[in-house]
Amino acid sequence: MTAEPYVTTDETRSLELPEAEATGKSPVPAATVRRLLLALFLNFGITSIACYSLLPMLPVLMEGWHSGPVTVGGVLFVFSALRFCGFIVVDRLDLSRVRLTLTMSLAVAAALMGGAVLLRGERTAVVLLVFGVAVCMSINSVTVRTCIGDFVESAEERVGAFSRLQVVTNLCSAGGPMLGALLYFQSAGKWMLVTALIFGVSAAMTLLAVPKGLTLSTHRSPKDRSWWRGALRNRDLRRVALASFTCFILYSQLFSAMPLYLFDIAQPAVAGSVFLVNALLVVLLQMPVGRWAGRRMARSGGGLRMFATVSACMAASLLLTGLSHLAIAVLVLAILIFTVGETILGAVNDQSFMEVKGDLDTLSSVKCRMAVTALGSSVGSFIGGSCSLAVAHAWRFDAYWYLIAGFGVCAAGAFWKRGRG
Repeated sequence: MTAEPYVTTDETRSLELPEAEATGKSPVPAATVRRLLLALFLNFGITSIACYSLLPMLPVLMEGWHSGPVTVGGVLFVFSALRFCGFIVVDRLDLSRVRLTLTMSLAVAAALMGGAVLLRGERTAVVLLVFGVAVCMSINSVTVRTCIGDFVESAEERVGAFSRLQVVTNLCSAGGPMLGALLYFQSAGKWMLVTALIFGVSAAMTLLAVPKGLTLSTHRSPKDRSWWRGALRNRDLRRVALASFTCFILYSQLFSAMPLYLFDIAQPAVAGSVFLVNALLVVLLQMPVGRWAGRRMARSGGGLRMFATVSACMAASLLLTGLSHLAIAVLVLAILIFTVGETILGAVNDQSFMEVKGDLDTLSSVKCRMAVTALGSSVGSFIGGSCSLAVAHAWRFDAYWYLIAGFGVCAAGAFWKRGRG
């Protein structure tokens, strides 16, 4: 369960430093920064429980309403896109007051989920409210990462803070799908209510724990608005973007097609355990797999070859899922292979864009990666929600896994060939 790393160190520093230097803004005391980091970790940890309680059950909810494949895929597409839209919202609105922004984003998410409980008979209203929750989660995510980039002065300490944030996210999100599954299959209303309460707890904790008076810069350079033109002219960047886009299509199957497959056939506890295993394995594999992938990245064409490895791992995992017939031992092996690919993707994706950015500045390269990730995840969610159900209705669900695995194998071969070239 790789959390979305939308704002990186380089981006936040390039966004925030010019105004800080121009205004002579004094550095934040170390004790305040330590208190802020603790609050941010708690914020992200508690919010991750709610997020991953909601995320895998959303397609199951839509299918339970007997929605058509296109409707299910469309809802997942929009929800995924909105989960990635926070950097656009923050870039255009003055959300500089840290405690207010973090608290309000989570409080509004809690209120929207509470509204969904009251209006659960009105399906369109529930979907619109859940879309609002996705926007709130995205704003909270971007603000948390921007705070780390802005207030942690040392580059080494920032990297450590982002790494700890990732570990906290994966540990706390591990129980989210299991919790969501057990609650949903008791009552959809209870599932929504508990998710709303978790958002509310995170909002209350944030209000109490985040230090007062901290603000982020609102400085934006005019040239930041036309970053995409330079990206389109960069041939190497286009290749990396296509590879990343493809890998995120495959990755998004974990929260679109996989819940539809598992929760329709298996017991909720068995289905939820698959996501639990995935989250725990990400934590265990993050360091060794990251070091291995980093060494391979240093070689010529290493970025594309790593994307090929990601595609091959995910293709093999999805093929095993189709062959498993829900045998738990085979499913665990499949999720292990998938997690290896997911971990490699998290380790190399940012660096691949940085290596081929050419004349683009760091901020523009980061925005390009963010846009590609959002598009790949959204398209993959649509495919996973719509095509999987269409194939399942026409033949069997297993056939969808074979088709998407074949797509992954073809992509892996193409990326490997490009990397060698």
